[in-house]
Amino acid sequence: MRTQRVLYSGSGVIYRCELERCPGCDGDMQTAYTSKYKTVQTMHEVLRIGQQAKRCMNSECVVCAEIWGSAQWRQIAPLGCTYGYDVIAQIGWQRQPFALIHSMLQEQVQISEAQVRVLYHERYLPLLACHERQHLEQLEKVAQQVGLLLTLDGLAPEGGEPQLWIVRELRSGMTLRSGWMSQQDQTAFVNFLKPIVAFAQSAQQS
Repeated sequence: MRTQRVLYSGSGVIYRCELERCPGCDGDMQTAYTSKYKTVQTMHEVLRIGQQAKRCMNSECVVCAEIWGSAQWRQIAPLGCTYGYDVIAQIGWQRQPFALIHSMLQEQVQISEAQVRVLYHERYLPLLACHERQHLEQLEKVAQQVGLLLTLDGLAPEGGEPQLWIVRELRSGMTLRSGWMSQQDQTAFVNFLKPIVAFAQSAQQS
């Protein structure tokens, strides 16, 4: 049986804001704060990480109120999350029942089946939607040439809770919309699909 990971490993790493000069006025930067450590599980190791953020020293600068964090710190795990992006990506890539994903992840990560479900719904799907917004031009071409071929899928609700629905375009494979729906009647689906209809009509007219 695999030895469980130790989650609190003593020393940690502080990632400092990579900016040497202010993006607004090219002036000097100063430390704004140093965060506390947070523990992050990745597929390969357990990390204790913090960040040291900076701000502009020039009170007249247009971005003097902005706090600039570490880009490297943000690339390890989402804000408010103690699992790395690689764990989230693994959950999304598997696309299997949550119980099977959980059993596979247990060999490398301390995680519950409920946490697998939360990471998929609240982390992976929003990240997928943000990523695919970069390919709107490709989707516009599909809409102009042959129209959009859509599929609407919903996950089975549990205990009367809202149901997650996802709209995908079959030719491109892109996820167009995902969201929680507390009702599944005609009016609810019409409102859910309205933004996609408006996008398709705009693409065909351009």
